[in-house]
Amino acid sequence: MITFKLEESLDFYIRHLKFEKNLTENSINSYRKDIYHFINFIKKNNIEDVSQLSLEIFRKYLKYLDSCKYANRTIIRKYSSFANYFKFLENNNFLKIQLTQLIVTPKKHHRFYSFLTQSEIKLLIESIDTTTNLGKRNRALIEVIYSTGARVSEVEGMTLKAVNLENNEIEVFGKGRKYRVVYLNQSACKHLKKYLDIRNEFSFSSKTQNYRQDNSLFLNKFGNKLTVRGMRKILKKYLDECGINKKISPHDIRHSFATHLLQEGAGIREIQELLGHENISTTQIYTHLNLKKLKSDYDKFHPRAKQ
Repeated sequence: MITFKLEESLDFYIRHLKFEKNLTENSINSYRKDIYHFINFIKKNNIEDVSQLSLEIFRKYLKYLDSCKYANRTIIRKYSSFANYFKFLENNNFLKIQLTQLIVTPKKHHRFYSFLTQSEIKLLIESIDTTTNLGKRNRALIEVIYSTGARVSEVEGMTLKAVNLENNEIEVFGKGRKYRVVYLNQSACKHLKKYLDIRNEFSFSSKTQNYRQDNSLFLNKFGNKLTVRGMRKILKKYLDECGINKKISPHDIRHSFATHLLQEGAGIREIQELLGHENISTTQIYTHLNLKKLKSDYDKFHPRAKQ
């Protein structure tokens, strides 16, 4: 049996994910983070080599995970990461025991996504002061997220050359390393054009007196790509200013997009395509959201519901 140091096995596995599985950087980083957490834990128990892994040490780690009070969704992701990692080690004869038999993934708790109502979206978008360049960029950003329903990672990765204003489209690089087209409504197009007119103001460096050559669609004030973290800060600023007292992330704007389409009569298959979901079961969470609202409306408005 081949022996490997724990860090070497992780490096080997990451190369497998990148070059054989062709996963995105975000997916690879998620696997790396989960497995590195496991490696750090077991190294404290004087385990350095893959061949030293045992059922006992893995049980000990699972017990530790339970004590961390992670969210159900996080635990499920971690279990999936371990199962795939151990399966890789077993298939390559790096393990003398089958740890995958130990991994029983917890049941997924049904949860409802956070989203803004249509009136809240209108309030949020129209509250942005577009008399400044930052305001123009921020209005365009929120408009694009809501108009396209794109994932925040897809918005972060949007490039200038991917924008087709003539057809009101943007090509994005999505999950599974696949390209897809998302659509811009009239308001999003209008404000994106206004931002593009002044975009060079963000790419100009006062230090070098030159323009940065960053092809990203949305830039921060330093001329670099606007990150997901930056988007969160921007959204929080306007939510606070509007007095919208909800914990909403940029990704929740995507949930709002899907929920509003469903409320306006769009079919679940069409929403699946617009969201870029491979499996329709992922999209069906929005039908539960809408049913919850229907029940709430029934309780509120039916004349005998309150009796």
